Amino acid sequence: MRDAWRLWRRDWEVLTAVAGLFIFLPSLAIAMLLPDMPMPPEGGEAAPSAAAMAAYQQNATAWMLDYGWWQIAAQAIIIFGQFAIVALYLAGDQPAVSKALAAAARRYPLLLLAGLIVGVPIMAALLVTRVLPLLMVAFFVVVFWTSARTILLPSTLLADAPIGALGAITRSLHLTRGNTLALAAAVMTVILAMAVAIWPFEQIDAWMLVHAPNPIARAIIDGIVAAITALAYTAMALLQVAAYRRLRTR
Repeated sequence: MRDAWRLWRRDWEVLTAVAGLFIFLPSLAIAMLLPDMPMPPEGGEAAPSAAAMAAYQQNATAWMLDYGWWQIAAQAIIIFGQFAIVALYLAGDQPAVSKALAAAARRYPLLLLAGLIVGVPIMAALLVTRVLPLLMVAFFVVVFWTSARTILLPSTLLADAPIGALGAITRSLHLTRGNTLALAAAVMTVILAMAVAIWPFEQIDAWMLVHAPNPIARAIIDGIVAAITALAYTAMALLQVAAYRRLRTR
């Protein structure tokens, strides 16, 4: 975390430029241009009626069909932005921004493929919790372990090119061996900090949507949330760089 902070203090101008274009703007566009996803009905003390649940499922399905692809596209751009920040440090000997972006673009399909492979155990654990809710704690353990052991995937794909997706996963598992708890704590610190920072603004936005629908005020709130999101993704990228630099000699 200290190494990541040092990188931020030294390079914040370049980092904010890349994060602003590829993380902040897509986050802001989604918040401002897409309608909110339908929320499940509140039943209070009684369970929601079958008709209310059917209407919610129909509205949620319609929302996914109309806007889900835009959400996926924005998330893909955001992931590329984080990957590009890693490339600024590991795609060569201090490459220019243009060269870092080009290197990230060339390796980006492999990052998506590796992410799909890593997501298999997480999805399997999630399906198990649907059948056995008591195993939810085990699901979070799987998420924490996977996040820690694969934190070096972007760094490995760039620094160890032309390594493939499976090779990058194996390399990350090897480099992070023995540091699972420390890396998981660092990752969850960034995630929890983002969630805590965003929560009050989301509550304000939800309240204004119902009680005081002001588009200018909501745009300001959306901009703050997008800025926090951009900072969190930047912090995660710098954490990936710092962790790789410390562990790459193993």
